[in-house]
Amino acid sequence: MTTDIALQAADAVFMAEQTVGRARRVVDELHTTINSALLVLDDAELDSARARFSDRGDYYLEAAGEHLDRLQTRCEDAKHLIHGVYGHLDLAVQALAALGDLLSAADGLDFAVVADLADLRPRIAVVSEMVILGKPVARAAVRHVESARAAARQATPASLLEPVTLERSIATAGKELGRADEDVRLLENVVDHAAANARQSAGIASDITDNARRRMAEQGRAQVPRQASPAVGSPAR
Repeated sequence: MTTDIALQAADAVFMAEQTVGRARRVVDELHTTINSALLVLDDAELDSARARFSDRGDYYLEAAGEHLDRLQTRCEDAKHLIHGVYGHLDLAVQALAALGDLLSAADGLDFAVVADLADLRPRIAVVSEMVILGKPVARAAVRHVESARAAARQATPASLLEPVTLERSIATAGKELGRADEDVRLLENVVDHAAANARQSAGIASDITDNARRRMAEQGRAQVPRQASPAVGSPAR
């Protein structure tokens, strides 16, 4: 029973480490997508400015509108990625909750197991704190990305005939996308910290697994009955 709890706790740590690691990889994709969206917005702003000072104003207004269409696509991609990060963080919360239950159940059990699991507590506490913090940051990023997409959507063909309306859409989208970029940078730092501690926790969990299996092997050997010795004074054949 004692070794089973140790092995289950180690499995929960590995699960948390894997889900946080997946969240970290998705954050990398998200960061790239937000940067791409900001570059698209720069192109839209440049073409909008060109429309004011060029005899090809209609051409540049149309180009700015196309950039804003691309911006909507980037924002939609970013929203899906943020939802992906949130989903992985949610799975990490479940794994950490299960681990917390196991750590509580381990209190008062075999001293060696309790000592092994005690090393996990401070690191897991940090992982849990970071994961919980990451979820509202992800929600804020979704809100700002949605606002940027809504602003870009306002650049309809009719509004392209009004440079002021177009510039207002670009400015609003830029402000919201800038906020989303700040959210993603914070999310990146939070998930980085969680992932680093999760990796260290996984290393401790590997040691716990090794110790638990060693104790199981020792218990198994202790339970093997000794081979019966030949009876003394048995008649010779």
